Amino acid sequence: MPMRACLSPVFLTPLLLAALAAPAGADEAPLPRPTYRGEFVLPTGLTLAGTEFGGISGLDFDPETGLFYAISDDRSDKAPARFYELKLALSDAGIAALDIAATHTLRSAAGEAFAKGGVDPEAVRLDRTRDRLVWSSEGDAEGRPQIVVATMDGKAEKTLDLPEVFLPNGDGTRGVRPNLAFEGLAISPDGQTLYAMTENALAQDGDKATSEAGSKSRLLTIDVETGRPGAQYLYETDPIPFRPTQTVKYADNGVSELLALPDGRLIVVERAYVDGIGNRIAFYVIDPKDGQALPAGVSAAGGAPLAKTLWFKIDEGDFGGLDIDNIEAVSWGPDIGGERSIVIASDNNFSRHQKSQFVLFTLSGNE
Repeated sequence: MPMRACLSPVFLTPLLLAALAAPAGADEAPLPRPTYRGEFVLPTGLTLAGTEFGGISGLDFDPETGLFYAISDDRSDKAPARFYELKLALSDAGIAALDIAATHTLRSAAGEAFAKGGVDPEAVRLDRTRDRLVWSSEGDAEGRPQIVVATMDGKAEKTLDLPEVFLPNGDGTRGVRPNLAFEGLAISPDGQTLYAMTENALAQDGDKATSEAGSKSRLLTIDVETGRPGAQYLYETDPIPFRPTQTVKYADNGVSELLALPDGRLIVVERAYVDGIGNRIAFYVIDPKDGQALPAGVSAAGGAPLAKTLWFKIDEGDFGGLDIDNIEAVSWGPDIGGERSIVIASDNNFSRHQKSQFVLFTLSGNE
């Protein structure tokens, strides 16, 4: 049922298009450095018609309507699994307002809401060519990852068949690890290829990220029209960047999102958290066309990870004191004063210690 609340406190210039499409030099940034414009924060506990807002893990912009589609990773615990339509008032002065225009329940092909624990939504992309949504789940009730094609109001049309290598085999020696499955989705500019990347390595490909070594995530390509899986690649995350300074000593690093560039390259977002220090968000650029596809088979042994180039990173306090949170959602936004915009958003985990944070950057084609 639509719910609405208003809260207050893809167009490219020729120069920017050239910057986005140009190959990166060995000693230069692959893209213009973004300019921080501002943030908009919604507190944990905000409710609309009895449903708590939060858990934003995926975000995508529709330039025709001006709406952002934002998926929540609520596993039908607080309310049925859902996504939102958001209207953001964006300008070079920042984000002036955020309008939660509608809430849609994610539903099965039978039209039913998912049961508690039935899905764990993590990413969403708008398939503009076919007027539908594609969203990913880190696991169903049996821990199996899913990629779902759905109508614009959230009803599943089909669930894609995934290669066996991604499916857990029950003894922990094959497939995605719990909560480390398909965190990132992107659709190529021509609308023909879907990219899905795991947060960390499959069980058969290596360990989770540590402070000494990164983790070999898998990138899966899928034909959008047919739903058939294609080539797979390895992507190696950074090691955990810091050591915990608190007693709990929790720390992790992994892929949290993908974003397609106009020339077919991909932005990979790595999100690290370390107790006592906070978050680091790193943005890398990769080009699957230049990579080595993995051979057929379960194991990726001997496979070479894709080359990656750092675009920029956000540590606590960067950009004039930005208190960056758990960024899991990234989307292009509208053109602002001749500059391309990018919006990133955080998953608050429905925790009173975190926040639903939307941050606006712009990219200048004149740099």
